[in-house]
Amino acid sequence: MDFYNQDNYSFSDIKNLIKNEVEESIHLDYKEARALGKDDPKKAEITKDVSAFANSDGGVIVYGVAEENHKPKEITPIDGKTFTKEWLENIIQQIQPRIDGVKIFPIRIDGNIEKSVYVVQIPRSANAPHMAKNHCYYKRINFQSVPMEDYEVKDVYNRVTTPNLIIDGCTFYKESEDAHKVIYSLSAAVLNQGNRACESYKLNFYINNVQYCNISHQTVDIRDHYTVMEANRIKLSSFSKEPIFPNELLDIGRYQITVEKRYNEVFHENLVIHMILFYVGGKKELAFIPSTKDFVEGEEKIIKELKKRML
Repeated sequence: MDFYNQDNYSFSDIKNLIKNEVEESIHLDYKEARALGKDDPKKAEITKDVSAFANSDGGVIVYGVAEENHKPKEITPIDGKTFTKEWLENIIQQIQPRIDGVKIFPIRIDGNIEKSVYVVQIPRSANAPHMAKNHCYYKRINFQSVPMEDYEVKDVYNRVTTPNLIIDGCTFYKESEDAHKVIYSLSAAVLNQGNRACESYKLNFYINNVQYCNISHQTVDIRDHYTVMEANRIKLSSFSKEPIFPNELLDIGRYQITVEKRYNEVFHENLVIHMILFYVGGKKELAFIPSTKDFVEGEEKIIKELKKRML
């Protein structure tokens, strides 16, 4: 997800998208230069696409790149004198209610304003749903923006009144080491991106290949517990100990994992820290691979990583 959260973009970022054939998704859309136009239908289409991302999970629209079969094909430069950043901002601001946090990054190819690409970052909005210029509500599904059903509009309204928690990273580091054993520390952070405090939540850590290690709590709390599962996996459950307020970040977990020195390499190379966060109003899932420092999202991808590393 690094591309979606950058503080700036360069021409090389766009060329890498094309070179690596980065496919459109629920978080990414490509629009050729002709997508920008000063007639009402083109303006309405802009508000449709931007509002769909805000009503869904946020993402990025790259204006000035043509796609074929949902993959970037070539750059189709935008005349930045005719379609300025300010002009595009003005169109996006016509979405009701206004979307906070939208960022537009103009890229001038070889410094030429008449050969521009616009990268538009759109956050997942806590003030959704947002209505496009044609008075319709849209959501993002796979490669396209589609109208929302009535019940979906109502569900999105609930973002204002329900918490929205996410797993904001995983901390896994070597705490100590001697001739016989290696001790790791494990915890994670939970962030409330919603507009309401959440008092009840639980984070499960699923650890694979536990035959090579011993796990203990770094803090004593009777609400935390573990469950032995099939295929040499264990579930460590950490429950909420205090409310988490809007925009607050809290650490949760705190476990020590002790591995005999002779098993350390095979354990660390094949470890998958699979995390599932449960809270009132939702559930989030994420996996961390310590050996590569990669985060993996999506149930199918996580299962694939587990199968590769289950000994």
